[in-house]
Amino acid sequence: MRFHRESKRDAYDAIVVGAGIGGLTAASLLARAGRRVLVVERHDRTGGYAHSFRRSRYLFDSAVHMVGGCGPSGREGEGLLFRLLDTLGAGDRCVFRPIDPCYTAYYPDLRISAPTGLEEFVRAHLAEFPREEKGLRQLVQDCVNIRTEISAAGDLASPFDVMRHPTRFPTLLPYRRATLADAMDAHLSDPQLKALFGTLWPYLGLPPSRVSFLYWATMLLSYVQDGTYYCRGSFQSFANALADAVEERGGEVLLRSPVRRIRVEGGEVRGITLENGQRIEAPLVISNADLTQTVEELVGTSAFPRRFVRTLQRLTPSVSAFVVYAATDLDLTHFDASHESFLYRTWDHDESYRAVLAGEPSWVTATIPTLSDPTLAPRGEHLMILTTLVPTTPTRHWGDEKERFTQAMLRAADERFPGLTSRLTFAEGATPRTMERYTRNTDGAIYGWAVSPGQVGPGRPANRTPIRGLLLAGHWTQPGGGVYGVVTSGVGAAREALGFTRDAELWKALAEA
Repeated sequence: MRFHRESKRDAYDAIVVGAGIGGLTAASLLARAGRRVLVVERHDRTGGYAHSFRRSRYLFDSAVHMVGGCGPSGREGEGLLFRLLDTLGAGDRCVFRPIDPCYTAYYPDLRISAPTGLEEFVRAHLAEFPREEKGLRQLVQDCVNIRTEISAAGDLASPFDVMRHPTRFPTLLPYRRATLADAMDAHLSDPQLKALFGTLWPYLGLPPSRVSFLYWATMLLSYVQDGTYYCRGSFQSFANALADAVEERGGEVLLRSPVRRIRVEGGEVRGITLENGQRIEAPLVISNADLTQTVEELVGTSAFPRRFVRTLQRLTPSVSAFVVYAATDLDLTHFDASHESFLYRTWDHDESYRAVLAGEPSWVTATIPTLSDPTLAPRGEHLMILTTLVPTTPTRHWGDEKERFTQAMLRAADERFPGLTSRLTFAEGATPRTMERYTRNTDGAIYGWAVSPGQVGPGRPANRTPIRGLLLAGHWTQPGGGVYGVVTSGVGAAREALGFTRDAELWKALAEA
């Protein structure tokens, strides 16, 4: 990578603070629209939680395991990543390899592989619970309806306008405050089927009893309906493709450059000041940084209305994660392993979540990216990334517990892949402090605000702020966490910056540019 101490210009049309996927999405679309864009990032590479890193002979993804929406689709609201890269003319920069099954789940006395394809997904669950067919199909149809109605809601001027059109949103409105457990209780009776259907809850950081059903439905379908993919060469390739799209259209990506201040005068953005003292002018700044830090440190609370600040202070951040990056010469293909596996010791997700809050690694997800891309490790070896959720506890001394967590998670994986711990060639743990150090997300929160019913849709901060010229992107803003969510937020920020009211207008204008 090439590093510069200062930007080449002292004035731009737009500045993006933070080179996470949300910020890069917004920056690349603005550059595609002909705007002069500067992206400023404190880390030495782009991507945020999607960045990758090398350890000896191994290339690890830091946090992203798989994504949906990478293939073309004729249905509105689907295939978002494909549409983004295609619009940027960067489709050849990333090779997305399909993953099927989407995941494999291990529960006491049951193993189930969840295939991609909506009907295939339903049939796999009905094979274990045939008496629940009617309810399961109704539940999945509700998910489909929600996704369709959320896409239609994007044509409205405000998310609050959904309330004024109840006949257009017959599924969205009744479920707007529902948890996944609420939705499952309305259609399913078997507690084990409910647990199976909720297997992916760690991807949103809350168990079925607490996570928003609206956000869950869109997340599930982004994998099962759109298809599940891994980016060849790690997800750093995706981040680099977006950064290259900025630079190839005259923009600039500045790394190792912390921002000291977002300058606001008279209620309007004027630009930024870098930590090295350089002042850069711009009438538009998009913050992809931690929202609390954006408001309290980069801008200052006095520049915002008190109501806006109080609303932010009432929001609850998500949990963080503990990750073990490991390599082994054990032949994992002998275990019929999947790219993504969930290893649960109990059927009770609330019990698993209580273990999260207690800081006990009682379950893990096991990602084996070398099953999708063998080039990430030397021939004959596999990577395994083990993840569990942990609370964002700023006073916790992770230095004292890092080794205990690492060994406990490796033992949990060894139960499903016997011989793993004796055949390790590399292992390294990463704590919430690690997450915070590389992303500056407060206490290492990995999904921004928690994805609860009250903190999605209108309950989550919008792209636009009360300060003229200051927009937001990333998982602290609408719609929420995950790659698909932050790409959506970046599209929304670009749409606002360019003055469009609907995403369809943005895509049409960029196609004609």
